[in-house]
Parts: sequence; structure tokens; C-alpha cells
Amino acid sequence: MWFFSKRSAPINLGVELVVEVHNHVLPGVDDGARTMQDALQMMFFWAEMGYQKVIATPHQNTSMNAPEYRLQEAEAKLHAQLQEQELPIFLTSAAEYLIEPELRKQLDSLRTFGPKRYVLIELGFWMPPIGWEQVVFELQQRDYTPVLAHPERYSFADKQTMKKWFEQGYLLQVNLLSLGGAYGREAQAKAEYLLEKGWVHFLGSDMHHPSQIPLVAQALTHKAVRRHIPKLLNPTLL
Repeated sequence: MWFFSKRSAPINLGVELVVEVHNHVLPGVDDGARTMQDALQMMFFWAEMGYQKVIATPHQNTSMNAPEYRLQEAEAKLHAQLQEQELPIFLTSAAEYLIEPELRKQLDSLRTFGPKRYVLIELGFWMPPIGWEQVVFELQQRDYTPVLAHPERYSFADKQTMKKWFEQGYLLQVNLLSLGGAYGREAQAKAEYLLEKGWVHFLGSDMHHPSQIPLVAQALTHKAVRRHIPKLLNPTLL
């Protein structure tokens, strides 16, 4: 079994982040890990970095909407492999929901994480969905706590927009892959800006495949990550 060597990243900030909150590690359910081998490589990496828990967040939208039994089956199979490998890391799962009309049909049965029923949501990358703020309000009315995934990746989200979201009380989750430069300089700069402003509540990788491990490892050495870890909510999810 291949795994990432500790020697390649001496600053293992996973020890301080404790919980990985956004990824697509469940094999064969969305555009993430294709095989069990892919999933195990990703899990080995997080264990090597010092994480104690991984919360899988498979896509749930009209184009990628695996039924509940498939999600549970994929999680159970991966969990069994982790036990067989004696890997000291805990696996659980939630989901990443795209704000779209179909979501309203699922509002009573969303997959959440953490004690405050956090639910990970994403917007369109080029423009926000019409009425998305009303959907967020409806989630809050149902006692969910929405977490906005990767605001730095939305091309329409400038500094004033992100400031408004934070001031309105939205919880924001930034991708380590953004800090590692995976999506270009603009997304990286916005991720750094959000961290420096103290507007980030959760850091997650958004890793889809083992090929992204080097960029996530690079991001885990980012000086802004170390400075702002004490402000993050990741450790509260253990």
C-alpha cells in the first residue's frame, strides 16, 4: 500500500486541525475516489498528517445523487478496509449539497455533521442560484447550521461579498487545495484573504483523488494555516 511519507511534510498540521471536513473519499459514489485503492491512499495520507477523523462529503445534486443505501454501503466497505489495515483514524460521512430546486425536496433528511447539525452547501461557481439565501433561511428554520463550501472558488464572490457573508453569520469553509494553488492564483489569494481576516470557520481539503495529495500537503505547511488554526472549528467535531 502506497502512502504519503511524513518526511515530505515535517509540519503536520493535521495534528492541530484534528478533523478533515470536506472531501470525496467514498469510492464510486460521485466524481471522487474511483476505487477502494484510491480511497485508502487518501485515508493513509490523512492518518500520516495526524488527523484523527475524516468526514466524507459526497456530492448530492441532480447529476450526482447516489441513493442513501449506496452511500452507506461505500462507507461500510471503506470502514472495513480501515479496520483491516489497522489505520488509526475514524471515518464518518455527511454530504455536500448544491443549492438547486431539487434540494427543497430533501430538507427533512439531509446528511449533517457535528453537534450543531452542520450541513455543507455549495453555490454555482459562475453565479449564485436564484433564491439561494431563502434556501439557507429555510435550512436554519429546520434547525440545520449551513456551512458554505469553498467561497474562494466562486468567481462572483469579491471581497465585499465575502465580508457580507461573514457579517450575516454564514459559516465559511475554505479548501486546502485552494491554498495549495489547485484552482489558480485568484482562488488562492481569496483563500489567504479569508484566513487573514479571520472569516474562516472550517478548513477542508475537498480532495477527490490521491493525485491531489501533494497540493494538500503543501497547503498544510502554509504559514496562514498555522496562524489561524486556533480560530477554526475543526477540532470541535472530534
